Amino acid sequence: MIANITEEYTILSEKISEFRRGNAFPSRIDTNDDMVPEAFRNYGYPVTAWPILINEEMTAQLMELSVKIPKLLQQIPDLYFNKNMEKIADFYFEGDEMMAELGMMCHEKNLELGCRLDLTYTEDGFKILEANIGSSLGGWQIQSLESVIRRNHPALSEKDHANHYRTRNTLQIYMNYLIGQVIKHIGKENKTLNLFVDMRDMEDGPEKQLNIAFFDDLFKQELAKFGLEGEACTGDMKALELISGNLYMVDKIIHSVIVLSLDSEISPAVFRAFIMDNVYFPDHLGLRMLGDKRNLSILRELALEGRFSPEENELILKNIPWTAPVGHTKTIFRQQEYDLPALLRDNREKFVIKASRGYQGKDVFVGKYLNDGQWQEALDLALTTDAFIAQEFSDSIGFSAPNEHNQWTPHKLIWGAFGFGDSYGGVWVRMSEVTSDVGVINSATGAVEAIVFEIID
Repeated sequence: MIANITEEYTILSEKISEFRRGNAFPSRIDTNDDMVPEAFRNYGYPVTAWPILINEEMTAQLMELSVKIPKLLQQIPDLYFNKNMEKIADFYFEGDEMMAELGMMCHEKNLELGCRLDLTYTEDGFKILEANIGSSLGGWQIQSLESVIRRNHPALSEKDHANHYRTRNTLQIYMNYLIGQVIKHIGKENKTLNLFVDMRDMEDGPEKQLNIAFFDDLFKQELAKFGLEGEACTGDMKALELISGNLYMVDKIIHSVIVLSLDSEISPAVFRAFIMDNVYFPDHLGLRMLGDKRNLSILRELALEGRFSPEENELILKNIPWTAPVGHTKTIFRQQEYDLPALLRDNREKFVIKASRGYQGKDVFVGKYLNDGQWQEALDLALTTDAFIAQEFSDSIGFSAPNEHNQWTPHKLIWGAFGFGDSYGGVWVRMSEVTSDVGVINSATGAVEAIVFEIID
């Protein structure tokens, strides 16, 4: 019962008194509810029926980080590598200088980035754990459940209260941003823009049809705000043809291609159309550089050297924990020099080891939750493959939240904050009950998802 909560931090912030004081509804949302768009019925992960409330200060912090950090990441090839192709190839492309040249060719088109920062909120504020770059950013789907949560809580639905709680429709913000970028880089032809969505990870069938229909409907809604028409379609990227410089899907000109799959190969036709500036393609080869988790270490190194503005240097050093590529090398940790393997081996509970290109919580080893033997195995793997980073463990404070039985207990939270160029796209949360915490808080490994509402006083 909410009335019994005494913890300093709760997911309801300071607004506990405005919410129900009982558990008269299930703790998890039934995603088959009639209010949920058909495309997101049978949603794959549990979603709490309670909101996460954040105040204006937390909103401002997330907004600043989500917009500024991607812009700083874009400066790494120039500031850190001085555009040296050999060094860029060795670091990001396994020594393949041709791929590095192509990646830099794409990068130098200087497209704005779509990014989701994964953060934890510690006793020292927000800490960035990783920066996910590109269109294949999970988490935006949960916004489709907003109406169900509002219905559960009078404070979110009654006219006198509802205006004090705002959510940001991440996908709608993204679509508006995407259309603006297509117009900026490609222009508009006969007031028509068409979008190709690569969804190759999803099997052909009713679910895929529902998803592209949902995308198409929202795309058309946002196009209308620009006075434009068009549609979103999907299919086999290899079926796209380059004809007289334009990219075609059968007889339809495609103006933008986005890739919702991870590690997808790009067809030659799409690449050529992009290089010719005839298609807006934000998921280009350059993202292989910008999405590498080792970049957080590079940002810290550049900030320590004072390579950014004083405000940017401070932002980086405050919000990015100590991070370093794992290797047989020396490192500076808390102003002292150490042998990196020895530092990690002897201080297991202070560090996390994770793959520099991992996703969905895969190949993440949290020392606090492993024994010495398991930690040594993780360290040996990292040292052998040369594809891992080490990061100082940033433990989430315990937020009181309802578990699956509607009992309010401490939970650890991971925040996924979206930035699209200069636009802040909101934040989504994954949380895990402290009593069952295994260190990796990810939807794919059992975390519960939650919608965030901003308190507007």
